Amino acid sequence: MLRLIDKIRRIPSLSLRHIGFCLNGLRFGFLFVRARSFKIPQRVRIAGKFVPIRFPLEHGVLVDFFVCFIRDEYGLRQGLSDIRSILDIGANLGFFSMAARSNYPKATIHAYEPNARILPFLRDNTSKLDIGIFSEAVGGESGYVSMVDSGDSNLARSTAASDGTVPQVSLATAVERLGNSVDLLKLDCEGAEWDMFRITEPWQHIRNIRMEYHLFHGETAQQVEQNLNRLGFEVTLRKPAVDCGTVWARRAN
Repeated sequence: MLRLIDKIRRIPSLSLRHIGFCLNGLRFGFLFVRARSFKIPQRVRIAGKFVPIRFPLEHGVLVDFFVCFIRDEYGLRQGLSDIRSILDIGANLGFFSMAARSNYPKATIHAYEPNARILPFLRDNTSKLDIGIFSEAVGGESGYVSMVDSGDSNLARSTAASDGTVPQVSLATAVERLGNSVDLLKLDCEGAEWDMFRITEPWQHIRNIRMEYHLFHGETAQQVEQNLNRLGFEVTLRKPAVDCGTVWARRAN
């Protein structure tokens, strides 16, 4: 493997960033050369052992695989220390939780996914990794919601409904289940973050946030940052897009 890493480093046509992608692939036990020809492997190496992965045939699966395993868009290897508890809200197939387990083999990880269609894949992918799976949505308050799932599973979202059948727990409950101490919150819940921004107390028990925000109803990226500042966080990275974006934040001193 060391020889392969040396060969990759000597390829002059590759940018340093692309070399980083290649090295990330090797860390997870697969070879990545370029995006155009890449196919998701049948297994990945997590915490020293190979784990098979299952997934539906959707374009969004490849996108999420790149985000979590190749590009490390959530920065699991950047700017984090002493990570003992991880809360994954919007776990989907479990790729983030799997990557988190690889980087933090002793951490307690709780993953929340309300979409019944995707839960069997999530459970299979994480079954050997000691990750707690909760088939619930997370929002500002506990109750029931409905799922809007008309395309790729990573775009499914929960919506308030008087006749909803999908259980939702409050962010406070999810934090309490981790002993009221969350070292890293990954948040990708297709707009439900705005409901959680309305409450204050549970955020005080969170140290680091890596989230994808969504602007479905006229919100702005500035409002995301304002809410995080109000809740006691400083934003350390911003990656805006048209109707969504990525933000990293840490609790302000």
